[in-house]
Amino acid sequence: MVASMAFIKFWICEQERRPRWVVRLDNEVYGDYLDKERALLDVIDAARDASAAGHEAEVWDLSTNARVF
Repeated sequence: MVASMAFIKFWICEQERRPRWVVRLDNEVYGDYLDKERALLDVIDAARDASAAGHEAEVWDLSTNARVF
């Protein structure tokens, strides 16, 4: 039996209407943060947890268009 592996992609972006950072998982808000550093720390931790559970995970920073995990 082959287990299927889910692919998880997180996006970090600055909210234009308010001074905050949002982490998105697919089209849903995963978290809302006052600064980018906290958003990065939380989402990288979540991506590591997903990877440890056997999922392929990526974190992308939309302000720089760079993959950070």
